[in-house]
This record gives sequence, C-alpha cells and structure tokens, in this order.
Amino acid sequence: MKFILWGILTALGYHLLGGIRHLVMDTGRWEELPSGTASAKATFALAAAFSIIAGIWVW
Repeated sequence: MKFILWGILTALGYHLLGGIRHLVMDTGRWEELPSGTASAKATFALAAAFSIIAGIWVW
C-alpha cells in the first residue's frame, strides 16, 4: 500500500511540475530549444527530488 501511495504521489508531483512548466510556456517564455530543454531537465530533477521526499514521508 505504501508503494502504491508513493507512486501516486510521484505521478501527481511530476504532473503538477509539468503543468507549471507549460503554464510558463503559455506566457511565451522557455519556448526556444535551449531554454525548453533546460526547463524540461529542471522539471525532471525537481520531480525526482519530490519523489525522494515523498518516499521518505510515506515510509
């Protein structure tokens, strides 16, 4: 059960961060290739950090 909860929290965290990234892109920022790649890597890194924090919190 803890593993399932951790997986759901990880997916929701990544989805939230990706949504924020796309909202920023809707304002006209981060649409070029270098900045878009950098924001995607930052989103992935923040999602990984959130996943670790969620895992510590669940267990």
